[in-house]
Amino acid sequence: MRSTKFSGQLDHSHLGERLKMEPFAISGISFMPEMWKEKANLKTLLGHIDEAAEEGAQVIASCEGVLDGYITKELPKHRIQPGTEKTRGYAQRVAKFRKRQESLAERIKKNCIPVLQKKAAEHQVHLFINTLDLRRKQAVYNTTFVIDPNGEIIGKYDKIHAAFEVVNKLGKGYPVFKTPYANIGVIVCADRQFPETARAVALGGANVLIINSYGMWGEGANERFIRQRAYENGLYLLFCHPNETVLCSPEGRVIASTCPWENVLIRKIDPEPAVGRGLFGNREMAQTYSIIGDPSAYTSRKKKKKGK
Repeated sequence: MRSTKFSGQLDHSHLGERLKMEPFAISGISFMPEMWKEKANLKTLLGHIDEAAEEGAQVIASCEGVLDGYITKELPKHRIQPGTEKTRGYAQRVAKFRKRQESLAERIKKNCIPVLQKKAAEHQVHLFINTLDLRRKQAVYNTTFVIDPNGEIIGKYDKIHAAFEVVNKLGKGYPVFKTPYANIGVIVCADRQFPETARAVALGGANVLIINSYGMWGEGANERFIRQRAYENGLYLLFCHPNETVLCSPEGRVIASTCPWENVLIRKIDPEPAVGRGLFGNREMAQTYSIIGDPSAYTSRKKKKKGK
């Protein structure tokens, strides 16, 4: 299994075919992780993974910052955020926070990720787990680890739209991970607010999109984004947040969500109807779009520009 990146070529050739995929059980885990307490968070996460796997889940995802507790939430308290770079003592505050952050990320790398690799192999599941990832000194990423049923890390996605996470490096590119069940793409939290992120994943061939998230919740704040991203791209979408897990169909309908007292959502989905490739909601609409194409007025405008 390997990850792929969008090549820039939009291929409609598969629209008349039925994808050779079988239904599978996907699960999202929601709980509020404690900041800086990776041991306690790991223990809670493992218990929920056990529960999901015992109920038949084959692909399991977590909320954002599930092991570190999303510690960048504390940055404003330390006056470390865009716009404060010229304030007195800024460099010292950043250095102090980064030192503590790197220590936490190192503990996660050494003591937590190997345990999750063993857990994936134990239950023969795919895990999509988001936490800090230390690559080298002062290079910490907000990363979703993709672990396969052999316990191998088959790839990572690094959050891209995170300029406010001053102490984290930003990612590049939108990988799509091939699994026996579906092609699965990943974005993280703020990424979901930009149509281009989900579109890039869909153009990369994904049938399913997982969003690991932490911020913004309540009053339908997330639903308006995730339903739209699912519909715009004809993807199943699993949204995992500390307060809720939501599953959307390729038509943009919420087909499952957790209640406040639930920590684990499990549903069987059939990836075959998912259109993907950056097309809309269902196969019929996608076929119509590929036949009709751009409006003639838009096409004429493009030709005039080329003529100039």
